[in-house]
Amino acid sequence: MPEIRMRPKHQVTLPASLVRQANIKLDDKLDVSYVNGSIILTPSTVGKDQTDIMAFAGIASGLWGRSAKDIDQNLDNMKSGWER
Repeated sequence: MPEIRMRPKHQVTLPASLVRQANIKLDDKLDVSYVNGSIILTPSTVGKDQTDIMAFAGIASGLWGRSAKDIDQNLDNMKSGWER
């Protein structure tokens, strides 16, 4: 079993082999719990299972243009192609 050491500021470094096994990437978030004398790290589900509608806010930002003028121009271009 790999052994790690507590550093100043309560930091620990996970062994690379465990990080690879758990498929943990840079900036991934981990949930931490203390159960029956064991500290347990589990990959956080934040960002993976979007259940809050506000998680989708801004998802199409810039799709029609960056400014109001760009958006109006794109809409006018689309409308000109519509059949009447």
